[in-house]
Amino acid sequence: MSISKLQNRLAYVGALVVLVAVLAAANSAFAAEPANAANTGAADQAAAAEAINGAKEAARESADKAAKALKLENDFALENQLADISSTLIAAND
Repeated sequence: MSISKLQNRLAYVGALVVLVAVLAAANSAFAAEPANAANTGAADQAAAAEAINGAKEAARESADKAAKALKLENDFALENQLADISSTLIAAND
């Protein structure tokens, strides 16, 4: 048997051993239960509550900005109506 074939087979066996070791480690990591499920649940609930509060605050800020922009637009239109300012579109005859 040539040396290159022996090296290839040893490389395949080494890769197989590494693959089996990684799979065994992953299996044991996924099979392990959390150390304290109560704390994990509380942490998840706290993170969810924080995310919901952040979303509420962002929606509130967005609504405030929209309301201010709408108020400015309505104030401008109302001032123009009260001052009887109007624009007239004049079409040119060609």
